[in-house]
Amino acid sequence: MVFPWGNSALVTGATGGVGQAICEQLLKYGIEDLAVVDLSAKEPSIVGKWRQKYSNTSITYFSVDVSCQDDLQRCYETFVKGIKSLDIVVNCAGIFNENHPRKMVEVNLCGTIGSTLLAMEYMRMDGEKGRGGVVANISSIAGILPMSRAPTYSATKHAIVAFTRSLALGHNDKGIRFLTLCPGGVLTPLLLSMKFLDLKTIELFKIFKTFRIQSARSVSQAVVSIIECGENGSVWIIKNGKLTEYTKHQINI
Repeated sequence: MVFPWGNSALVTGATGGVGQAICEQLLKYGIEDLAVVDLSAKEPSIVGKWRQKYSNTSITYFSVDVSCQDDLQRCYETFVKGIKSLDIVVNCAGIFNENHPRKMVEVNLCGTIGSTLLAMEYMRMDGEKGRGGVVANISSIAGILPMSRAPTYSATKHAIVAFTRSLALGHNDKGIRFLTLCPGGVLTPLLLSMKFLDLKTIELFKIFKTFRIQSARSVSQAVVSIIECGENGSVWIIKNGKLTEYTKHQINI
């Protein structure tokens, strides 16, 4: 398979859950250069396995705290020096812990904003560095529907939707498509580590018992699909393995 939308990609939150599945989809499509960005100081073993399996792809691991803009800046600068152009960025890094709301804002929202703005800098066709590209930001169904037991998490995900849609307006000269994907429940380590606001364990089990969970692989396939065909500014929902575009009244200001 050949991926038609570029030869290089950078993925944050890339070695666990949805991020790992996204990397694997891009590798299957024959991406030539892949930046694997995650928090672990030591390179995760999955990266070495990818290098063995996908020997035609140059895979570089970057240890980055996405809430630290200096970390992100160094990562982008190093990666783009060794590639022809930066074509695809998928921002997937995130945490879910209502006991630490400030950290959740710093990682989920500030990390996504910081990475996206750097991607713009290196992709934009109206500058000297880029030839256009695609930025896909991973939000959540909680970015469309409020969650009373996860108000801060929901706020960060709503903000990602608004931020990404706003960038799509009036920036057509940059040659960048800004896309948002809002997954429903996904079976990942993030789901299993969720810390809700004032929610007892037994109540959480009752929620999960009626909660339909989809695989990380189905979400990663959705990411590839919207990269291939999603219009600039579009927002998509992947729920129970079904991908649909989310439409909402839009006013240009």
